[in-house]
Amino acid sequence: MAEEKKGKAPRRGQKIQSKRSTPLKEDKRGSTRGTKAEPKGIRTEVKGLLLMCFAILALVGMAGIELGALGSIISGIFSYGFGLGGWVVAIWVLYNGWCWLYKGALASITRKGLLYTALLLVVLVQLVLWNVDNGDELGTTTLANNGGVLGGLLGVFLRNLLGNIGGILVTSILGLACVLGITKLSLREGLHKAKDKASVGLEIAQEKATETASAIREQVHEWREERRKAYDREKDTRYPKIEEDMFDIELESDVDVITEKTGAESTEKAIEEVQRTQVSNLEETVNPTPEEEVIASNAQMEADFTEMEEYNTTHNHIPEPELFEDEIVTSTSMVEALENSPVVDRAEESITDDASLQDIGQDRETTDVDEDSYVPEESINLEPIKPPSFLQTTNYVGSLVEVPTIETTKEDTAAVAVNTDGVARPRTIEKPYQYPPLTMLSQGKSNPVTSEEVAHNAVLLEETLDNFGITAKVVNATQGPTVTRYELEPAKGTKVSRIMGLQDDLKMSLAAVDIRMEAPIPGKSAVGIEIPNKNVSAVHLRDVLDCEEFQQASGGIPVGLGKDIADMPVITDLAKMPHLLVAGSTGSGKSVCVNTLISSILFSRKPDEVKLILVDPKMVELSVYNGIPHLMLPVVTDMNKAAAVLRWAVREMDARYMTLATAGVRNVASYNKQNPTKSMPLILIIIDELADLMMTNPDVEESIDRLAAKARAAGIHMVLATQRPSVDVITGKIKANVPSRIAFTVATQIDSRTILDQAGAERLLGRGDMLFNPIGANKPIRIQGAFISDEEVEELIAFVKGQGQPEYDEVMMAETDKGAESSDAVGSDEEQDELLERAVQIVLEQRSASASILQRRLRVGFSRAGRLIDTMQDMKIIGPPTNSSKGRDILMGEDQIRELYFPNFTVD
Repeated sequence: MAEEKKGKAPRRGQKIQSKRSTPLKEDKRGSTRGTKAEPKGIRTEVKGLLLMCFAILALVGMAGIELGALGSIISGIFSYGFGLGGWVVAIWVLYNGWCWLYKGALASITRKGLLYTALLLVVLVQLVLWNVDNGDELGTTTLANNGGVLGGLLGVFLRNLLGNIGGILVTSILGLACVLGITKLSLREGLHKAKDKASVGLEIAQEKATETASAIREQVHEWREERRKAYDREKDTRYPKIEEDMFDIELESDVDVITEKTGAESTEKAIEEVQRTQVSNLEETVNPTPEEEVIASNAQMEADFTEMEEYNTTHNHIPEPELFEDEIVTSTSMVEALENSPVVDRAEESITDDASLQDIGQDRETTDVDEDSYVPEESINLEPIKPPSFLQTTNYVGSLVEVPTIETTKEDTAAVAVNTDGVARPRTIEKPYQYPPLTMLSQGKSNPVTSEEVAHNAVLLEETLDNFGITAKVVNATQGPTVTRYELEPAKGTKVSRIMGLQDDLKMSLAAVDIRMEAPIPGKSAVGIEIPNKNVSAVHLRDVLDCEEFQQASGGIPVGLGKDIADMPVITDLAKMPHLLVAGSTGSGKSVCVNTLISSILFSRKPDEVKLILVDPKMVELSVYNGIPHLMLPVVTDMNKAAAVLRWAVREMDARYMTLATAGVRNVASYNKQNPTKSMPLILIIIDELADLMMTNPDVEESIDRLAAKARAAGIHMVLATQRPSVDVITGKIKANVPSRIAFTVATQIDSRTILDQAGAERLLGRGDMLFNPIGANKPIRIQGAFISDEEVEELIAFVKGQGQPEYDEVMMAETDKGAESSDAVGSDEEQDELLERAVQIVLEQRSASASILQRRLRVGFSRAGRLIDTMQDMKIIGPPTNSSKGRDILMGEDQIRELYFPNFTVD
């Protein structure tokens, strides 16, 4: 047996030796492989150099430099084969040679590369169709300067199939499609943007034109008022002379009175017109006027005076009686001037035998009677005519009165509002609300992940998992602005927990800041591994809001959060959440997220559609929004006021529910459809720091709980933001009634579970990287939050403030101020005095002072009892607390208390 054992020992040693020698053989094979791989790399480099040399010779030959027979053949392949496109093909061959030399492989075929190739073919065919005659497409004289053999063949095919015009049309459309595919531009979006810009420009131009016209009208009106006030007709010595001269000229000349449109012009213009007419008539030779013409002229004048009197009698509705009197004086002064005219006297002497003219003279003498009681004689029969020429030609009498027309009267009364007391006041005409244009926001620049980076990370993932005995294959990669998600498909029988356990090992292998795993991806049989990009693309708010989903959103409160893992905008409706919890550590992007929510509302909703209540305990984050028309009250920074605001919101919720019950509807949306004239706006309450508010006023939790549980149908929604996601701030009741949550980066996994009820937020990257868990979602969505700068916020707020002033709720503000002065936590002075006297009685009866005794005897809360104890200590009735179990010392007796504080104090 010993010999057998001795004999077996060497065999064991030999086995051990053979096992140890195995790695040596592998190392030797590995070294052998290394020596074989070296010539292969050299061959690749040589191929790359030869390919580059081939391309360079072709480029030099096409440039016109003589290279001999071989060089001519090489350059002819490109010039005759591809025509003018040979330059592009030669450069592409040169690039592939460089890739073969530097990377060890030719350039990969991509979708964009295929589009570039198709665009090159389109250009070659277009050259042939435009420049080469039919039948000469493959002629040797036209190949090099057009599309070459390739373009000629395609040109012949298209001409035979579609004709020359059809081929040009088809290739043009294909070329446009290639350009759109390469640039990723959209014609539809471009047309919509052009339309929006044109409409905005048109509206701005219309507003400027309206403002300019209004300014001109105001200046003209002010100028007229100044002229009217400065002009004194009685002191104007030119006035009678002007009238006399005017009537002399009118009677002596053959020119009739010209009828013009009603409306007064300036006095200076009228005087200049009269003087110019007078001078022109005086320059002419005055001949004796026939008696018949004088009679007709005087008769016409008397008829005009009669018409004027009738017009003044029947048109007493002119709104300015003092100005109307001026017009009457004007007509009377004209009659006096006519009576004193030598031309009229000369006419009367020449026609004394005419009875009708005497009657007319008698009528003329009676024109000085009161105009209000004047009625023309029935013998003078006047047909209905247009307004009298004296009122129509007020320019030549220097009148400053403007007779209003129907149109101007309507325009004037449209700007006046008459109250029930009969007093006319200016009417404020509100201009329609104009949404801010997205052009005031800046666009972001995308930094796409290169295919080499994606391929490199995929190989590292597969190799790392293979080293740990897990077979998996990367089947897809989705590129986002911040991270790229690689979809791993493990082999059958592989446990997902094994892959999840290698998270730190994969992080080290990839040299990443942090990675996050999603196992499995919802709806896919794959494990998602999210790896940060080397070049991170910033997501600007304009890139998120400039989409059809946001522009066409109707109803609710649409907001833009950012872009998801697939680089697609994420638009959600706050009204459907119905409340949102935003939590994350300091500097993670929480405040920027709140700003993007408010900015999205300002871009999409009018003040009568959504009202905002902003609570800002920090006093610096949301105060910039003071003055926007969407606010129901100024930004709340006092914590006592914040508690009163939340209590008002609870009462408003109950009042709205009573209104909805009376109307027989279930929610605010149905009520607004049923009563469009009495629509209720949606109310959004944003609390920027919930932890500070709850620490200052613990009673607000009850109001928040009630609003979160019931306020959805009443149209009241909340956004609760905090940077301390602990269980004493985000309580169980708040989590139960706020199903939609956003988690930014946090310190520990416990904080992530407090916010999302699952881990993951502790592995976020910060700077807007978030997990969004909307209501009804199985798993949170990773989003890169949108960014808006302070300058853009200020520009947006300035634009919105220009649309109108905020209409604060006076009742709400009064209740808020009242609640701030006396909060519910502190009772009134009357109640405090009564309880204090009774508490002192209890202390003297029990000969012991403690909060527990007062709490039991007075049936008050511990905090109330503690305040009573502190008050008695301040009054020196009891002493300070002691370390013993006996309680506080009683320092005063019954008589001292009665003498100092309570005159009717007694102890039972």
